[in-house]
Amino acid sequence: MEEHFIREKIVGPKGKWKKRLKKAVLILLSGGLFGIAAAFSFFFLGKRLSQGEAEQAKESIALVEESTEAASESTAETEAIEDVVQSELQKFDFSVSSYDSLMSNAKTLISEGEKSLVEVSIHTPGEDSLSEANQHCTGVILKKTKEEAVILFLGEAKAGAGYEVTFNREKKLPATLRGKSGRDRWVVLTVELSSLTDKEWEKIQEMPRGNSRLLQKGDTVLLLGSPLGQAYSSALSTIGVLSYDKASEDRVGEEIKMQFSGEENSTAFVLNTKGEWVGFYTEAEDRKAGRQIIGISDALESLERLSNGGILPYFGVKIQNSSKTMKELGIPEGVYVTEVVEDSPAYSVGILPGDIIKKLNGKSVDTGKAFQDTLQEQAEGAVVPVELLRYNGKEYVELVLSCPIQAR
Repeated sequence: MEEHFIREKIVGPKGKWKKRLKKAVLILLSGGLFGIAAAFSFFFLGKRLSQGEAEQAKESIALVEESTEAASESTAETEAIEDVVQSELQKFDFSVSSYDSLMSNAKTLISEGEKSLVEVSIHTPGEDSLSEANQHCTGVILKKTKEEAVILFLGEAKAGAGYEVTFNREKKLPATLRGKSGRDRWVVLTVELSSLTDKEWEKIQEMPRGNSRLLQKGDTVLLLGSPLGQAYSSALSTIGVLSYDKASEDRVGEEIKMQFSGEENSTAFVLNTKGEWVGFYTEAEDRKAGRQIIGISDALESLERLSNGGILPYFGVKIQNSSKTMKELGIPEGVYVTEVVEDSPAYSVGILPGDIIKKLNGKSVDTGKAFQDTLQEQAEGAVVPVELLRYNGKEYVELVLSCPIQAR
């Protein structure tokens, strides 16, 4: 059986000394090359280090140069980024079809948005239906239930006037005044929907609401309603100015400006590119200041009060929050009065610009939002104590005034 086993002869590697010799030669060559490279590196690095030391000494003396170099590096980086962006824009082929596609999307948003618009007819008692005293304007559907629709239009509510609302440019129904704010030019109506068929009811759509605080400069917005002075007109614009601490009457709010001037009687509902309602374009509180955009985020709480038949309390001061600079100047914290509106409740009791309101009806009001929230709790006709600080030329002194509350 031993004959059948495989016999294997173990043989050591041949030419082992040749491989070792080859390996040694390679190591020597590598070492030589490394040495030469190191020598060159030390030579050039030494020169650079000596130059760097000289430059460092220069920078420590001329600190302006350091900032100048940093600025130039930053500018160079910015220019490099701009070059890349410009290069990519040049590569982009914005063809006629691309423009048509963009405009097609805008048309779709306008078409969908107009489904939430209505035409409001205001009939003045004793006037002919064709009289100029009777007005037509565009409103928006705030809320829809099975029983009623709540409508907002931007304008004035005339005493004894009758209202009629046309849905989808075809279905005309009478409307009732629910709430108003003369200072803001907001009028809220309600329309009974019980007479509508299911199909007619389904056609009525609420305007989807967005968040105006998410707007950014450069955003494209759509204006629906009467931006060109006629019902169901529309326009495109872009946001040019945004701030969130604008002094306004009885509140601190958003300031939104766009590259659109409109007509003298323009009003519009502002939509973002998602088709969401983010604000409205209407006459400013100060009628001489032209028109303004009010962000929906600042207005929703007030619109909700009006929709439920409530009033918006009116005090009559333009306010701003205490800033860091004001604190550094020694101005006490509180709600700073920048302006008092003529013929307002605050004006009638002697509140002055520069006063700092600390409490309203016994509640501390350290910010504009706190002041606004506390004011909203007051009833029309109520007389509330106002605790404030006033500078007499030497120091701030405490005053307590009693102020009547009116409706906006």
